[in-house]
Order: sequence, then C-alpha cells, then structure tokens
Amino acid sequence: MSQPAPHRFSKQGFSLEKAIRYFFASNAGLTIVILVLIIVFLLKEGLGFFPGYRRELEIYRIAGLEFVDLSRANLTAHEQLASVLNRAYFAQINGKSARELKRSQEAAALFNAFAEQTSATRELLVNNLDAGIDPNSPLLAILRQNHAAATLKALTKLPATPHLTDSERAALLESIRTREDTAKDEPALVAALAAQYAAAQQEHAQPLADLRATIDSFEAAGAELSALVTEMTGAVTATKAALQNADLLDKDRKTLLAAAANAKDPATRDKLMAEARSALAAKPDIAEPMHALMLRKPACIATHSALRQTAAAILTKLPASLSQPEADRLLRVARKAAPVFMSGLDQAPQHITAWRHDTPVPLSDALRSFLTGKDWVTGGEWQDFYGILPLLIGSLMISLVALGLAIPAGVGAAIYINQFASRHEQAIVKPVIEFIQAIPSVVLGFIGILVFGSVLRDLSQLDALAWLPGFPIEERLNIFTAGCLLALMSIPTIFSLAEDALNNVPAAYAEASDALGASRIQTSFRVIIPAAFSGILAAVLLGLGRVIGETMVVLLVAGNRIKIPDFSSGIGAFLQPSHTLTGIIAQELGEVPLGSVHYRALFVVGILLFAIVLGINATAHKFINRTPV
Repeated sequence: MSQPAPHRFSKQGFSLEKAIRYFFASNAGLTIVILVLIIVFLLKEGLGFFPGYRRELEIYRIAGLEFVDLSRANLTAHEQLASVLNRAYFAQINGKSARELKRSQEAAALFNAFAEQTSATRELLVNNLDAGIDPNSPLLAILRQNHAAATLKALTKLPATPHLTDSERAALLESIRTREDTAKDEPALVAALAAQYAAAQQEHAQPLADLRATIDSFEAAGAELSALVTEMTGAVTATKAALQNADLLDKDRKTLLAAAANAKDPATRDKLMAEARSALAAKPDIAEPMHALMLRKPACIATHSALRQTAAAILTKLPASLSQPEADRLLRVARKAAPVFMSGLDQAPQHITAWRHDTPVPLSDALRSFLTGKDWVTGGEWQDFYGILPLLIGSLMISLVALGLAIPAGVGAAIYINQFASRHEQAIVKPVIEFIQAIPSVVLGFIGILVFGSVLRDLSQLDALAWLPGFPIEERLNIFTAGCLLALMSIPTIFSLAEDALNNVPAAYAEASDALGASRIQTSFRVIIPAAFSGILAAVLLGLGRVIGETMVVLLVAGNRIKIPDFSSGIGAFLQPSHTLTGIIAQELGEVPLGSVHYRALFVVGILLFAIVLGINATAHKFINRTPV
C-alpha cells in the first residue's frame, strides 16, 4: 500500500511536534530573559547608590556634621539614660498606684465609650440649642428623643469595669443616664477616681524624693553639652547647604555638557554650552568655617570631661533596687547602660582631638554603613543615613514568629491528613487549609488591625496575664501580630508541599514496615516522615520565602517603627513595633525623587531581598530533588 505524500512543510523540516516544542521552549526562554532583565534593572538602579552615598558621607565629614555628631552621640546617650530612669521612676509610682490607675482608667473608658456612641445625636442637639432655637420647638423635641434613644442603646454596649464595685458601676451608669444633654463636665465618679489616682501618685512619690532629685540632677548635667551641640549645629548646617548646592550645580552642568555633545544643531549646542558655563559652581570656602569649628575642640573636651565627673557622682546615688518588677527591670537596664555611657564620655576627648575634616571617605565606608547601620533616616534636615540593620532584624523577628506558629500547624496538619485522617476528613480539611491562600493579604491586614491586634491588646490588660513578658501591650500593631498573620498565610504553602513530600515516599516503605509488625504510628514517625524529611524541610524553606517576601500585611500590622527592638525586655521584644525590608520599599518608593540616593537605596534593599529569597528558594529546591528512592 502506497504511503501518503508528505506535507510540503514536512519536506522543509517543519512539523506540528516541532512547532509545539519550539512554542514551549520560547516561553521558557522568555521567562529566563525576563528574570535576567529584572536582575539587570535592579543592579543598574541599585549599584549607583554606593558612590552617591559615599559622597553624602563625604559632605557629612567635610561640612563638620560628623564632628558635631561626636558630641551629639553622647548627648543622645545621656538623654536616653535619663529617659530610662524617668520610666523607672514612674513605673514604680504607677505600680504602687496600680489599683487606683485601673479604676480611673476603667471609669474614664466607660464614659468615653458612651460619649463616642452618643456624640452624633448630642452634638446635633447642642448645636441647635446654641443656635437659639425655641427650647419647646417640635424639632428639639425630636432631637431629644433621638438622643435619649441613643443613650439607652449606648448604655447596653459599654466596656467591663472589673476593678469597680457593682454599686460604683451602677452609680456611674445612673449619672450618665440622668446627665444633662448640654453638660460638658465628666461625671462626678470619673473625676473622683482621677483625683484618687493623683493622690495615690503623690503619696507614693514622697518616698522617691531622693530618686527624683537624682534624676533631675542627671538631666540638668547635660544642659551645657546640649547648648554646645546646638551652637555648632547652625554653623555646620550652612556649610553643608553650600556644598550640596555646588554639587547640584555641577550635576546640572554635566547634564548640559552631555546634551551639548549630542546636539546636532550648532546654535543649540552653543546655547547648551553657554548654560553649562553659567551653571559652573564656585568651590565653597570651607576653610574659615572649619577653622572656627576646630576652635571649639577645647570647649567640647572640657564639656565632656565635666559631664563625665558630674554623671559619675550622680549615678552612684541610684538605689540598688525598686519594689515594682517593671521599675526594677528599667533600673537594671539603666545600670547596664551607665558604663557604656561613661565609656563614650571617656573616649570623646580622644575622638574629638583626632578628628579631621579632610580624611578621605572610602567606598567601603558607605557599604559598611549600609549593612551595619542602626539608623534609617531620610528626608531630614541634618543628615540622611541608610542602615538596614533595624529593617533586617524586624524581618527576621517577624519571620521567626511566623515560622514558630506555621511549622507545627502546617507540618502537623500534613502528617495527620496524609497518614491518619479518613477520606471524609481529607475532603473537608484540605480544601479549607488551601482556601486560606485565596484570602487577599490586605484583608488579613484589616483583620490584624481591627480584630486580632485589638483583642490581643485587650487580653494583655487582664491582671491574670500581667506575668507574661511584654504584657500589658502598649501597641496593638507589633511584631507578634504581624507574625501571627504571616503564619496564617504560610500554613497552606507548608501544608501542601509537606503533604506532597509524604505522598512521594514509595509505598514499599510502608508495606515493608507493616510486614515487620510496626503500628501505624511507628510506620509514620520512624519510616515515612524520616524518608520525606528533605521534602518537609523544603516546604518549610519555601514557607519562609513566602513570609520574607510578604509586603502588605507587615506594612499594615507591624507598626512601621524603624528601630531595633529593645531586647532588654526579653521575649517582650516581640511585642514591640518594627519595620521590614519589604515594608520600607512599599512605603517610600512612590514618594522619593527619581534617581536620588534615597531612590537607589530602596533598590539596594530590593537586591538584598531578592538575594535572600532566591537563596531560600534555591536551597529548598535542592531538598526537593532529594526524593526517596
């Protein structure tokens, strides 16, 4: 039987199989090209940051801002130590007056909740009365009825007052119910409880008179250094402005010269050259202001030495301990910080003497400042600093909380569903867990702000939970809240991949274990799970990648405080606000000038984040490839 004649495309080397193969190959190639373009774009925009930041640090040194900051750093340390001592003082008083404080706060919170719920009808009524409307008019009668109805409704939705007696609460509710519509004063019981709290504070402050005098003396000791720093700040700020203006004009001149070199029209070229010559900035004279600044070296050294002697004498008067736990903790923090503060004062004269404005600033200083800097300060009048350490620590702490919750939940659910659950349970639980991925992260952020954060803060106010580190919580938006929500987001990823790893274990493993007489639990935990361990670990790593790369939840819920948490509070550090690598990019990228140092700094953060997530995913894929055979 004769074969059909081949299609003319087949004669030329074309076929449907080749076309399909080339189509999918081109898609894979396009993905690689896009990835390369993303990397090139990130590197192009980001790597220009370090030369620009080096120039900013150079101006920071040449203008004398660095010299002033040698003294400002010690002034800041003095203020922070004084702040800790003040916090310890008031924590002692408030701890002693805790009952009166809580009673006053509960009464005030109850009244404020009532006022908030009835404010709309009350303001409408008061505004009409103030407008001179006849008090007997039908309109005011309707407004009074509406306000009375709002009052009755609000009285049923008021917060609990566990530290008030039943009779006190009843009296407070009755005074609120019978309160005049136009009354502006708070109820008598609220004022009385506030007065009781003030009296208790005054009573418990009397035994602390010596501590109060010590703290006041310590605060006053820094006045001379503060005045000196303020005086030097004005001079160096003017020098910095002149240097920045010269740099800006020089940048404009280079832009005009580049445009003139590319211009084809001679008239346009000449015009651009003329504009470039007019933009030529004169080199600022820094010799005179720098000489005046250097004349202050003896005064700076003398001021630091005087503060050193005064502070050493004052700090010896601090009490050995305080009776209230939080106050005693803060006092211990102050005692640990005092030697560091004194060491800074000891080293200040040497640093002040050795400082020179003409010392070169290498590129490595910009890199070190970026990687190890503790300050991310932008848009300030003094100096911009780009240190990612607080952002990196915030990201790691949130990830630690998230994985601490997600790993047991995700891996545990995967093991139960794969090894022990019935088909009916699998049909219910698996879709529910995987459905969590469909919840938009912004919705979870709203839940974190309005529900979870508020409930957690309210629970922290309970006396029974006061023993927990970090309780009561001051901020509802914090590391722990963000970590809990990210744990919820990463559970489906860890669950699905861990269950796939368990499914990939050959059935022969379980059959051999059963043949040897092992129970179901023994087979699962001694055979199946160890065989799937690499896949489970890969699931955890991919969950970590999801957590590190999440933006919206941390931007809404983490608190956005660019500061390294206070680790002196122990586990309570996880209940403090923080910021993250992803959050800072989302928050600031849309507002920075295009091409500025700040703009490029955010791209370097993006490069670092890209490298972290890429490394996590690459490590995870290595574990995924280690499938049992």
